[in-house]
Amino acid sequence: MPHRKRVTIYDIAADVGVAPSTVSRALSRPDRVSADTGARIFAAAERLGYSKVGAAYSGEAHLAKTLLFVAADLANPVYSEICAGFQQVASEAGYSTLIINTQESGALEHKTIQGIIAKVGGVALAASRLDAGSIKKIEKQRPLVLLNRYMTGYTSVIPETERGVTQVFRYLSDLGHRSVLYISGPEMSWANAIRWRAATQIATQFGLALTRTEYAVPEPASGVAAFNVWNSNPTTAVLSFNDMLAAGFMHEARNHQVRIPEDVSVVGVDNSSLASLVTPELSSLTSASLEIGKRGAESLIWQLSHRSIRERKLMRLPIDFIPRASTGLAKGS
Repeated sequence: MPHRKRVTIYDIAADVGVAPSTVSRALSRPDRVSADTGARIFAAAERLGYSKVGAAYSGEAHLAKTLLFVAADLANPVYSEICAGFQQVASEAGYSTLIINTQESGALEHKTIQGIIAKVGGVALAASRLDAGSIKKIEKQRPLVLLNRYMTGYTSVIPETERGVTQVFRYLSDLGHRSVLYISGPEMSWANAIRWRAATQIATQFGLALTRTEYAVPEPASGVAAFNVWNSNPTTAVLSFNDMLAAGFMHEARNHQVRIPEDVSVVGVDNSSLASLVTPELSSLTSASLEIGKRGAESLIWQLSHRSIRERKLMRLPIDFIPRASTGLAKGS
């Protein structure tokens, strides 16, 4: 039986049509070549039967069975639900999930991912606080999906924010509201930016005057601070970045004998379990979190199964407004 010639980086280079040095970089430092070039080199290496201990390609099949899920803040019910959906699909497909909580810190997110990325097959970033350059570096090294964040040229799974905000503002307008305060979330949050942009565009359609608070960490204490902003210049309604901020606002409103919804209507975002626990129950916009996690896992697994093809597409999931007791007729209507 003839001895089979050992495949070298020169064979891969000739097959792909790149320099041997490019193949070497791709196999040892994937972040130093483009995603498309890296995918072609990995596909050729697998097809030709290349094997080298220490190369990034070595052990790829094993690594592909571990997915990295990175969340901005797992204390936030939304991210926990995205994670649950992601894990469910991953587990059913035979994948394990490594979960990282970055505590709303872009610096911590970057440091932690780079410390672990060599040990995983793919990466899902949920509401990432990373800058574009850092995300590009990750995508060069491993298949990537963005959840609750959109960037051109990357696979992203996001809610249909414009649809949801339109429902909220139409509802408030029908109740006679004419002014809305938006309680902002974190400055680096893509979701916060897109909600504010949608609100500014849609408010004019319904004759609503719109103002906003300063950026804030999404926790009840920031909602308390937002009430003080509202109290100095009251609006008939409030739209909050998330349910936690809305809950903090409502708590402080009660402390000041401000009635909800008689004096001000309050709307949250995410429709988390918190919405049914506060008094009065909180009107809220759904977030499609569970489904976002599921679709993200499906996409990442597909990319791992088709390494020679980089899937880059935008998936937009519908969300809906759920009215409850925290919203009512505008004061004076």
